[in-house]
Amino acid sequence: MDIIGATWGLSEQTRHLIESGIEITFRVPGVILLELWWIKRDLDISEVTQQIIDQNPLPGYLDLMQITEFIHRRNLDHTAATVLSYSVLLLCAMLLLLPMAKLMRIYLHGLSLSLFAFSHYMSTQYIQHEMNSEPILVLDDFVKMERHGFHFLAQMMLSVVQCFLLGMESAVGRVSLAVFTIPIIARMCACPLEKLTIAHNISCSLAMFLICVYVLYNVPDLMLSAKQGCKRLRSLLAVRGVGFGFVVLWRRLRLAQLLSTFFVLMFSLKCYTMFAKGYDSIGDGFITAVAATTCSPFSLLALALTVSYISKLIARLTEVMIGADSSQHSANGNEGIAEAFTLVFLCVQAGVLGMGSEQKIFMLKLVLFVVLSALLQSLYEVLEPHLVTIGVMTTTRISQHIRCLFLAAILLVFPIAISYALLNLLPANLWLLMILSSCVMTSVRTVQTLIIYTLSVIETQYEEPYECFDDLTFACRLLTLIAELLLSISVVVYGGYVSLFHDQWSGFSVLVLMFNSYFNVYRRIVAGVQSVRARRDASIKIKGLRTAAMDELKDNRDVCAICFGEFTYSALITPCKHVFHGFCLKKWLFVRPVCPLCYTDLSQTENSESKEENRELQNQENEAIENEEAEPLM
Repeated sequence: MDIIGATWGLSEQTRHLIESGIEITFRVPGVILLELWWIKRDLDISEVTQQIIDQNPLPGYLDLMQITEFIHRRNLDHTAATVLSYSVLLLCAMLLLLPMAKLMRIYLHGLSLSLFAFSHYMSTQYIQHEMNSEPILVLDDFVKMERHGFHFLAQMMLSVVQCFLLGMESAVGRVSLAVFTIPIIARMCACPLEKLTIAHNISCSLAMFLICVYVLYNVPDLMLSAKQGCKRLRSLLAVRGVGFGFVVLWRRLRLAQLLSTFFVLMFSLKCYTMFAKGYDSIGDGFITAVAATTCSPFSLLALALTVSYISKLIARLTEVMIGADSSQHSANGNEGIAEAFTLVFLCVQAGVLGMGSEQKIFMLKLVLFVVLSALLQSLYEVLEPHLVTIGVMTTTRISQHIRCLFLAAILLVFPIAISYALLNLLPANLWLLMILSSCVMTSVRTVQTLIIYTLSVIETQYEEPYECFDDLTFACRLLTLIAELLLSISVVVYGGYVSLFHDQWSGFSVLVLMFNSYFNVYRRIVAGVQSVRARRDASIKIKGLRTAAMDELKDNRDVCAICFGEFTYSALITPCKHVFHGFCLKKWLFVRPVCPLCYTDLSQTENSESKEENRELQNQENEAIENEEAEPLM
């Protein structure tokens, strides 16, 4: 942090982290106030007023019934509640949206106000002590001045701290901060004890007057800053658009980190209070604390973001554990988004916020089970490319293979265990079938990856690669695609059956079925047909290429440009005169129908060759016809 021109020897990244932590710390109270406002928004203010009156009885000369009737008849309690509600929202907006410099000024003013309150407390304590002392004060000894001097010095120190916090430059303003020294000066000037309370009241009145003057003097600057902020926000939305402007505002205010910090703080406090009371079960206490913390849309969003960060952390730790390249997964930065979206979607669909405590606990258990299945799917996406990669490498350590296989075993067993637990907890419906299909897909894909890994390891044991391994890999992927397609079709069929014959349908369920039909059924069919067609076209192209003779291979003494292996028994020659292994070229043509070296389109080359052959045949036929016509003339 740049403080008085110094960086304190910190790097740029460290300073950025410290600044972010400080900003989040100062903005968290705004989210807490917003959460409390949402929880108490429907509270009857008359009940609160009655509780306050009962706990703090008024003096006997005040008629409580008349005061209460006066308040209720003029609807003053509702007016006060409305003013208080909007004041809380305004304070939340200030804490969340103001720039950091303005926010620091607000906190400094709040701290200065608390010092005013402490000065008031010290003044009342001084008066109470003086009421028990001698009526006439004679300052003829240093010991007699000690108590008065201590209180006077304490009041002056508080005033000095307030001057520093407020940046007070006016001499009159600095002196006015020491208003609570008036009772001390009055007592030292031989003011009677019965008049000392009047001096204290004068100090309180002056303090309130000075606070009002200071607020009225500084509110225009605050309103001007708010107006400028609204103009900047309007220009941002006008230039970038509403969607992108919201994203920029979200990142600039660090709302994701802020909400996650808020949830962790509230959850930690709830866990502390529960376990301090002797809560025995850790698992039940954990889910109970989560349910007690999730009481509003803000806390639900905070829970989703916290789950997203935890999922991202688990994914990164998994990458480190198996030794995977984190650059491929860290580049998109989408880890944890599926888990957060799943949690919000299920909680909104089930109406978690409107449930009782026991129902909310039960529903959150189910939701966290589903989120765990989504997390396992994310871990599979981390494992699959790395496990296939180390399967074809001969220099990988055995420990890395063991770690990857251990993770694969977890991804194979845990989804099945989650499916079994959900089958025992929930009745059969569309949503349960979708969750179960997702879990089963994770296990099926893990089995596919393990089979491909095994084939790759076996293939590396041979000196020369064999084409059958590639065919087996394709068959494994095709069978997995068929299994996923069957699961998706079963979900669509069951959802349609329930919607048509059991009247368990809604607009949202129909939308989900359409989404599932397109992305999980139609697109999988298209992908399967395209892969089979690409393989068939590649086989046709391979059969149409000329095989190189052994003498030709020995004369060239070349190697395959794809696998860098020698031509020991056979090779194929492309129309552009490049030589490759047949199985290597076939694998390449599955992906792109071009030459691996010169990127000549082999399909166009074949068409041009066939056209040239047809043209030559046509020329030969024309020459033959001309010769036949010329013979009689001769």
